[in-house]
Amino acid sequence: MGFLVKYIVVFLTSLVASLLLVPLVKRMAPALGLVDEPDERRIHKVPIPRCGGIAVFVATHLALLVIFFGPWRNLAGATQLKDWGLILLGSFLLLLVGLFDDRFDMRAWFKLLGQLGIALLMFFGGFTVETFLNVDLPYVVNLGITLFWFVLLINAFNLIDGMDGACAGLGMIASAGLAGMLLSLHQPTDALVLVALVGACLGFLRYNFNPASVFLGDCGSMFIGFMLAAVSLKADVKESMIVALIVPLLAVGVPVFDVMMAVWRRMARKLVSMINKDGRATKVFGPDLDHIHHKLMRSGMTQRKAAIALYGAAIFFCVVAIGAALMTSNRMALLMIGMIVVLHVVVRQVAQVELWTTTQVVLQGVKRPRNLVGLLVAFGWDIGSLMLATYFVFGVVLGRAFSLLHLAVCIMIPFATIYFYNIYKTVWTRSRVSQLVALALQLMAGEALAGVALLWVADLAAMELVLAVSLHALVAGIGIVGVRAGLRAVRDLNAWLRCSAVAEGDANTLILGAGENAILFLRQSSFADQQKAPRRIVGLIDDNPALYHKVVYGYPVLGNFDELERVIEEQGVKELVFTHYYSDELRDRILALQPKYNLLVRDFVFALIDLDRRGIGRGVVKPYSINDLDTQNLYARAKKFDISGPEVNTAEAELGAIGVLD
Repeated sequence: MGFLVKYIVVFLTSLVASLLLVPLVKRMAPALGLVDEPDERRIHKVPIPRCGGIAVFVATHLALLVIFFGPWRNLAGATQLKDWGLILLGSFLLLLVGLFDDRFDMRAWFKLLGQLGIALLMFFGGFTVETFLNVDLPYVVNLGITLFWFVLLINAFNLIDGMDGACAGLGMIASAGLAGMLLSLHQPTDALVLVALVGACLGFLRYNFNPASVFLGDCGSMFIGFMLAAVSLKADVKESMIVALIVPLLAVGVPVFDVMMAVWRRMARKLVSMINKDGRATKVFGPDLDHIHHKLMRSGMTQRKAAIALYGAAIFFCVVAIGAALMTSNRMALLMIGMIVVLHVVVRQVAQVELWTTTQVVLQGVKRPRNLVGLLVAFGWDIGSLMLATYFVFGVVLGRAFSLLHLAVCIMIPFATIYFYNIYKTVWTRSRVSQLVALALQLMAGEALAGVALLWVADLAAMELVLAVSLHALVAGIGIVGVRAGLRAVRDLNAWLRCSAVAEGDANTLILGAGENAILFLRQSSFADQQKAPRRIVGLIDDNPALYHKVVYGYPVLGNFDELERVIEEQGVKELVFTHYYSDELRDRILALQPKYNLLVRDFVFALIDLDRRGIGRGVVKPYSINDLDTQNLYARAKKFDISGPEVNTAEAELGAIGVLD
């Protein structure tokens, strides 16, 4: 129990100090001009003080006084009195930068310069990545990575501070997780520094959790990131460099992930704007409304639920980090499992905006070589792929020296073959699978010709020659055919992201039929102009037993037509779309549900419309003909339901002309 006393005392000191200081700084805020006014980017609706960071700063360092001037000042650990002095100086200077920004809204670049200056101070004070990794690094590399680490964590917590309880709660969890990791590494003073930060954040969270009565402000959010950056560099993770780097990153995973996504998203938008020359370039350091907490709230969560979801993710990261620090073996396996889970969540749930923007960069920037420079880039890529394949085969697999003659044979012959296939005139984002297959066959033909030439220029046994040609074709095919197939995959990903983007108020749509016409409807639904329609496709209905409760074209088959009413009720369906020609009896049964459930019922018809000289449609051309019009179905249904109109009159005239009504 005596082991825990120092941690309890430090924690309670910062907790009580924070609880007492926050109301005091709240009262000071209006006089200092530190009040956050609501605007279009803000979630809150009333003015709220934003100087809570002062209380967190003071409470944390009051608790650190207990550590370094109390009975535990001689504890083991990398952070000692002189290190705390430097941390106190650096955090105080950063607090001033944050307060100035909270009061006067300084430019992002000026704030970044202030952060870099303070990170430089910490670097010269011994807080370096080189010391953390315990390896010798070139001076410039050591300096650059150290500055990047401080700036990354400072801005990670600064950017996540856009919702009640987000920054303080995540800072508390990250501090607790990193403190646990440091305890497992027998570094008690370093852990105590973070325990002090945990208590200060928890005391502040009493006033900051939704509905918040005070905000951290930039002074507080940057202080939390700075403390975590400084103390984490003192962690002695006695393991490989990769593990040493990943473990602290996991401890601060959610805010770091958010800032990386923000930079990715904004840079991609800037590139799209530059490609389109539309003048709508997003500033990389400018604000937006696509942070993790914004996405969670757009999904329907309240601020409280979104904050709790972020806390859960942060706890998961910390558990993985502490587990990796405690395990003496299989650390990398645990880290890889954690990263795979994170990657799955990112792609499926969180990064849709970023993936969408990136696909726009790819689709708009590399659709095809449109000028001499683009053509030279495409040439260079394909020749580079062939050169890499040649080096891999001769230099790595066969272990043989190769001459310029070998290069000429293995590069020029396949390249000439695919060049004459008009590879550089095709828009590969809009290619058919048959074109990719034809390109692969053309490349294989060129590789076969190169293999024949190698019989004269290379001293290879028969099996070596077969192996060389096969591997060369495989590696070159990945570079030449695979990349072009990838562009087509990017287009499909782009379409999937469009379809998965839903908004509140979208009508739930059920597709009737899972045949070829359903594919056409789904592809058309992914077009940019179609996405303006407030529609959310929930699944399909089909009577084919082989498709029952399976996934078709990325959507579930929710049942057969006998279960249609149940599916409509369960899914809250508002729109039905026929994509197949069903019998009149089945159509009538489905149409009878229209008034009961207030449904919109539509026919998706992918067909040719015959036009007269005025451009008016006279009917649908039958699939098996270029002359016969399918007007009989329209006329029969019109008579059945006693419908009149110009279309029916036209159908009657057409049928009379061909003798159907005689």
